[in-house]
Amino acid sequence: MHWQPWGDGWRAIRDIIGSLRFRRLTASGQSVVEFALVVPMMILIVVAIADFGRMYVSAVAVEASAREAADFGSFHSTNWATTPIDNRTVIVQQMERRACTSAAGSHLEGYAEPAGTVGHATCTNPTFSYTLEPDNATCPDPTTDPSCVVHVHLDYTFRTLFAFPLIPNTIQIGRDSRFRMQDLVAPPPAP
Repeated sequence: MHWQPWGDGWRAIRDIIGSLRFRRLTASGQSVVEFALVVPMMILIVVAIADFGRMYVSAVAVEASAREAADFGSFHSTNWATTPIDNRTVIVQQMERRACTSAAGSHLEGYAEPAGTVGHATCTNPTFSYTLEPDNATCPDPTTDPSCVVHVHLDYTFRTLFAFPLIPNTIQIGRDSRFRMQDLVAPPPAP
């Protein structure tokens, strides 16, 4: 018989080390499976957060474009006069141009305008609409109290990067901006 310095204890240590190796091999297999299950969910969460950020930036850009147009339309009440000449058509065209120029200048993803449009005169994404509140003959009069309100509405179609479950591929973003008409007078020149 062969002499063993540790007796049966040596065999017990060898069995423990062998079982630890087996556990390590099965544990590494388990971590690969866990990794394979968790990583796609993490990627989905990161992409969803990025898409939400894009949507927020787009909403801010559309809001700024609506404010630009409404501010321009409310600058002077005589812009809305219909006599002796009809200024309304001109002011509405200029308001739409300002809204579309602002949207294009903010690099709004998905911005679209009809073919042949010059100088961002009109756009189809976002779409422009306005109302004058109340829309009556007193709006061009600077003494009207309370003054009329220029209301601009822009509708923008936002497209997500990917189609997510329970989330549509396109989301409508509508932004409104209202400005009271102000007849701002330039200050007199300094002496």
